[in-house]
This record gives sequence, structure tokens and C-alpha cells, in this order.
Amino acid sequence: MRRWFVVGLCTLSITHLEHSSATPKAATKARPRVVFDMKPGKTGPLAYEIVDHATGKRMPAKLTFVGVKGTAHPRFSKNDIGREEADATGVASFNRVYSVDGRGEIPLPLGTYDITVSRGIEWTISTQRLEMTAAGAKLGAKLEHVIETPKWASGDFHVHADPSPDSNVPMRDRVFEFVAEGIDMIVATDHNIVADYAPHIASLELGRQLSSTPGDEVSTGWGHFGAFPLPPKAQLPKLSRLKPQQVFDAFRMIGKDAVINVHHPRLEKLTGYFWIGKLDAKTGTAKRKDFSFDFDAIELLNGYEDTSKKKLDANMADWFALLDRGVLATATGNSDTHHMTYNLGGYPRNYVQVDDDAPGTVTGADMAKGIKARRAFFTTAPIVSFTSGSAGIGDIAAAPGGNAKVEILVRAAPWVAVDRVKLYVGGKLVKTWQVSSTGDRAIERLKTTYDLDLEGDTHAVIRVEGDEPLTPVVGGIGSINIYPLAVTNPILFDVDGNKAYDAPRR
Repeated sequence: MRRWFVVGLCTLSITHLEHSSATPKAATKARPRVVFDMKPGKTGPLAYEIVDHATGKRMPAKLTFVGVKGTAHPRFSKNDIGREEADATGVASFNRVYSVDGRGEIPLPLGTYDITVSRGIEWTISTQRLEMTAAGAKLGAKLEHVIETPKWASGDFHVHADPSPDSNVPMRDRVFEFVAEGIDMIVATDHNIVADYAPHIASLELGRQLSSTPGDEVSTGWGHFGAFPLPPKAQLPKLSRLKPQQVFDAFRMIGKDAVINVHHPRLEKLTGYFWIGKLDAKTGTAKRKDFSFDFDAIELLNGYEDTSKKKLDANMADWFALLDRGVLATATGNSDTHHMTYNLGGYPRNYVQVDDDAPGTVTGADMAKGIKARRAFFTTAPIVSFTSGSAGIGDIAAAPGGNAKVEILVRAAPWVAVDRVKLYVGGKLVKTWQVSSTGDRAIERLKTTYDLDLEGDTHAVIRVEGDEPLTPVVGGIGSINIYPLAVTNPILFDVDGNKAYDAPRR
């Protein structure tokens, strides 16, 4: 039986870690772990086992511990370097445990806890109140996979770990986290260095549960840009002082399939490309010389910066203006996670249409192909299907005489609130459906159609919102609140029958 140790009731010894804020670490190495000297008599052993409701077999899961009735929240670590199990099947970090096989034993301080067991956004959750005594306790949970997404693979394309100068999270801990969260692909985007999760996934024998691809986030005077897939151990030239087009060209020279993703485009000061380049949201044009539109994707939602969604609204306005001008950049949403608390990996995450969505099978090239075709949506929890006849997200749909019909299906796990579904046409809000989030929540929250009367070629997008935070699965406990949110990429409508999208403001 595996055994863990709680930080809250111990003497903690940590090797001091220093790093430069400007220079990336040369490589990910075995990082010092916390060392504990336990005080006896203050904890009880909690044995847990998590199984798949359909098969009865153990499964990966995340356990979130919340102290109630005056009990403090447990802290399994006091920093971003978690406590790893001796047999490498999980890691405990802050008030969460990320288990890749669903079984373990962990000592808890005596008291009362609400423990939430989860497996990402496609599964049910289980919350149980537990009284921890010196004699110990057992926790059993069954989770049900309630949302199937065949041929849609999930991925977070903006992830930091200890190769970045501003993150201390070991890459192994990220692997535990992403497997427990049910994410299909993790993309390494550390600052100015190409890192690779594949060796860590292989060493933990988790290749059937998580795919990865090397990438990079380059920090320049024009902003931050992500790129993936890149060759493992690729050596980057100095890009920080180059013009945007030179940066994009350099990435494509290194990786022929690379997606160029504009990260947090409206973040002020020295990091937001659209802010620095003085992009005009009304016209879709930039005022600063040497601004380039030759990117593939725009990060509309950044989980690290945009908890209030104010940047999302501004980013969507920019994006709609660009779509009107024929700049068909794909919308993405990513966590930009730097830590094992505050913002967690996969919130938001992208779903990308691929030929084979099996974890461990989908590749960076598969994801890049789907992103470049705009066959993607991003979400913190709701799952969206958006079609017009045989055309789906990212496709061109025929609208003879300006007539077209769209079909909308919104699904969510029962623990996720969905309150509104919005339809934008040509960047303008044309319809809002109010959805009840009270009482017993069905998996299908909205299934409807809507007739469009179009004057010319245009684009349509779906946005889904919920008003209840996703706490405690993600956020809360002295951290930020994450709300249900999803945005699709557009369906493009061809009114004049030339089988193309003629941008209305080109």
C-alpha cells in the first residue's frame, strides 16, 4: 500500500530554488522533493479507491480536499513541487491528489472533510463528507463517463513547468495532473526553450493515457507567441528582437507543421501582441508598422489572466473583425498554467477534430491539422456540437439565397451549470437561449435549430455560459473562480454559391 505525508503537521525541509526571470532553464532535471518529519498522533490514514462505474475497474482521478466544520484545508505541499508516491502512481499537491491508478492511502489531519473525486469535464463527480479519526477511514467512489466525444481530442496548448523561469512545477507532476484530468494531449510551451513531456510519460508508462508534443512560447518585444509541434530538443535561434513575421518564419523553418498561436493578445504592457501592435477591433487593421497577420490561431481565453472574461470579450471583438477581413485565425482557449494551484491545467482546454482521438495515439501533427482547419472549440466544461447540414465547425456551408439552418447541441456533466447559449452571426449577437440550471440536470442542456437569413457571406459562432463556478473541481479555496464557458470556431457561409467564403470587408 502506498503511503503519503501531510505537510501541515510536520517539519518541512526544502532546498532553496533560484532561477532567472529572463533565462530559461537548460533542461528539466530531478528536482529536490520535500522531506517530512511527521508528528505522530495527529493524523489518520485515508485509504481510497476510485473505479469506473461501467467497468468496475480502477481509473485515474483527482481528489480535492476541503476542510469543513472548522477543519483547515489540508496542504500536501506548500509550493509547486508535489509529494510523489513511492511507486510513481500519483502526486499530492496543495489540497489535491492526482492519482493515475485510482488507489492509495494518505494520512489526513484529524477533522471533517468534503472530498470531491473527479476525472475532468466528461465525467460525473462524487463528493463525500468524511470524518477522519486516528483509526482511519476509507473512501470509495464510482464515476461515470457521461459525455462521449468521438473523433474530438482534447488538449491544452499553453502549459508551463520547470523548464520555464517562472514555474517550479516538475514535468512529471504535470503528467500526473493531465492524466487525472482526462486530457488527451499536453503541449509543452515553456518560455524560449523546447521542452518534451514524452520521456516523462514513457518513464511512468502512461503512453496509452496521454499524448504530448514539444512546443515553445517565445517572449519578444512584440508579445508572446506559442508554436507546436516542434522537433524534440530543437534549438531556437534568438527570436526576442525579431519582427513578428521573422518570428513566424523561424518557427515554420524549425517545424513544418507548426501552429503559430498568439498568446493572451490583449494583455497590456509587453506581452499582448494586439495591444502592442495597436490592432483596431472595429477595422481589423493594425496601426503599428511591421505587424503581421500571418499567424494560425488566437488565444481568446487565457485561464491565467482572464478570470473575469473581460479580455475574452475584447479578444472576440478582435477576432470577429479579423474574420470579416478574411484573416481566418482559429480561436483557442488554454490554461497558461504555471502552478499546481490558482489555475490548473486544462481549464480551459481545446477539443480538436481528428481521425483518431485515442490518448497516446493522437499526435501534435494531428492537432495542428485540425487547428489550421478551424475544426475546434474551447471550453472549461460544456461540450458543443454546431453544424449546418453536413458542414461542421470550421467548414464552409452553402446558404443559397441567403437561407441556412444551424443545429446546436450543448451537453454538460451534471455538476456543470449552463445558463445561456448565444449565437453570433457576422460578429453580432442574434439569439440567446436561456437554459435552466436548477434541479436535476440532464446531460443535454440545449438541442435546437435556428434559421438564418443572410445578406452575404458571413460567419457564425456559438458561445455557452454558466453562472455557477466549477468549485471545488477547479478554482475556489482562496483561489480564482472558473465558470462554465465554451466558444466554437465559426461555420463560414457561402451565399453567392462560389463554394468559398468571401470575407465581407476584405
